[in-house]
Amino acid sequence: MIRQLMLVVLSLLLVDGAWARSEFRLGGVDGNTWQGLLTEENAVYLIVDRDGVVTSTRSIGFAQEVAGIDTMIDYANNSIGPVWVDPNENLSRSLADRKGHINSSVSASYAREATKALQVLIDGDPSTALLRRVEFSPRLQGLNIGYVKNLIINLGAELPINRIRFFPRPGFEENYLQWYEIGVADGTAPFVSAPGIREPEKRWYYDIDRTLTASNDPALDILQRNTENLDAVVDYRFPTRDLRWIAIRPVNAERDWEIAEFEIYGDGFVTNTSYTSPILDFGKPVAWSKVRWKGAFPEGSQITLRTRTGSTSQPYIFWRVGSTGEFEQVTQSEYRGAYNSGLYSQIRREYNRETWSLWSPPYDFDAGLRDEQYASEEWIDGVVVQSPSPTRYLQFQVLFRSSGQIAPRIDEMEFLFDEQPAAQEVLGEIWPLEIENFDVHTFTYVVRPLLDSGDKGFDKLEIFTQTRAEVVRSVLVDGVEMLDRFSPEIEEDRIVLSFDRLEAPQDNEKRIEVVFDAKVLRFGTEFTGWVYDSAEPELKQQIKPGNATFRFGGDALAVRTPMSGQLISEVQLSSKVLTPNGDGINDDVRIEYDVRNVEGSSEVVVNLFDLTGRLIHQIGNDLTGSGSFELAWDGRDDSGVIVSPGIYMYQVELDVDGGSKMATGIISVAY
Repeated sequence: MIRQLMLVVLSLLLVDGAWARSEFRLGGVDGNTWQGLLTEENAVYLIVDRDGVVTSTRSIGFAQEVAGIDTMIDYANNSIGPVWVDPNENLSRSLADRKGHINSSVSASYAREATKALQVLIDGDPSTALLRRVEFSPRLQGLNIGYVKNLIINLGAELPINRIRFFPRPGFEENYLQWYEIGVADGTAPFVSAPGIREPEKRWYYDIDRTLTASNDPALDILQRNTENLDAVVDYRFPTRDLRWIAIRPVNAERDWEIAEFEIYGDGFVTNTSYTSPILDFGKPVAWSKVRWKGAFPEGSQITLRTRTGSTSQPYIFWRVGSTGEFEQVTQSEYRGAYNSGLYSQIRREYNRETWSLWSPPYDFDAGLRDEQYASEEWIDGVVVQSPSPTRYLQFQVLFRSSGQIAPRIDEMEFLFDEQPAAQEVLGEIWPLEIENFDVHTFTYVVRPLLDSGDKGFDKLEIFTQTRAEVVRSVLVDGVEMLDRFSPEIEEDRIVLSFDRLEAPQDNEKRIEVVFDAKVLRFGTEFTGWVYDSAEPELKQQIKPGNATFRFGGDALAVRTPMSGQLISEVQLSSKVLTPNGDGINDDVRIEYDVRNVEGSSEVVVNLFDLTGRLIHQIGNDLTGSGSFELAWDGRDDSGVIVSPGIYMYQVELDVDGGSKMATGIISVAY
């Protein structure tokens, strides 16, 4: 009796929408600080009611994995974006801020000692200098003496550089460097990040040989080699390029030389940088629902946001060769000890796919932007979190790509989640897993919820179909047809299904079986699904691929298609004749087409030509992925004038990495 009463109360709470929502906020007035999150200051998430009123806060913990702190992030105004490089700032003076250093290409052991001596080159004091005495002429001796090596600066990060400057002390101009070589490298150079440390597949700097015409380290790109220098102050300017390593190599000095200051300048936003959060511990498994943000994404820049979730505090498993000669699982600290000792062949690190998801596909930045026309508490805006849940741990990463004077930024970010999941887990699989062509096929989608006491339950299922489904044939819940009482909603890229509410624990493992017809236009299309409560449609729980039924053996939600075939296909016209006379009949023509097996976003346009081959109009210029699309032409040219009656040719053009792919046809215009 008490149990039944509790279930009634629970149902009333759900109907009245009394369940609280949880929000994790970054940036803005009331969010955690971006920089503070990396230094593991106190972080909290908020419990809010349906009106958006904060009712309480709860602490967030930090797991073992260290955050990916990038010093090239600008945190001004509690936002994140790439650092701006001031063209008037000597970047040699701020090496320590970026954990950079200056050294020589002599042996690493000597380099640690040489570092102190080389500090005079970047101390900002032109009255101090590195002075090298030349006792005899290397040219006459046929030698390249030992100290004539690279002076190398590691900037600590890849920066947009366009100017290198060095000079002797005032009053000692006769000691200027006559012969020199300037070499540079970007962040991919195989150099160790600091002197005296060990890193796999990385090394110290070196010269190839010690002959009179010694070659430089092959990892360096030689910008300039000057054996006729007459300038005491070398001020070398070049087109801006992303560099991390900059070297000056005195070449066969014939007399004493010195450098008082080694200056480096750049201009513009850092091209590539990133912000990676620590692994955030929410204390218990929660159902991730939506994420949204505020920010700027100007043309020419790029933002990539992705997430991953897990059920353990560490996403990796660590191994080391033990006493038996076989790999044995060890702690992270034991792994690091062997790593720091250079025992790379005796250690191994594996990503734990059993407890952690892979990084999600990138989120669509425009789709996730905060829409101010809606109230914040309604959460109508935002995008669904693509990483699985319920999970206790969350990590996210933002990758920025700038272009000179143009850079993106994120001001605020919010995650919406539910502390009370719809189910402990929801497993799903689809059948068939492989099809032989791109025609419409019938698919069966089976969902198995694992419900326990305290779970909210759900009465909605949403399946992402990418293209518009043709028809929903059946929706069975525990063998009972639901289409008799609940009509399916078929949208452009998904279907939404309703049914009698499934609740814990009596509806545990009751299968939901959906049969629908749809096209699959990309190899490996994932039919992602979510379940949720119709009273809280923004709080969705993602379905995990798994064993939902013994009838099918795939345990997957992805469908394979043929890898070959035309990328543009099924081009059709809504009418073979266009009559733009304003009578409401065939005043425009819709050009329908499918795009197949295209990863990411590509540009599609429809070009219209007259019979002389002259381009008269272009429609589209949109970015799209695989799917079914249509563009309309109203019979007008680029100037807005209705074209003359006659025959016109259309060309659907898809711009992909391998070049342009086209499909063509004929349109008749008559009036």
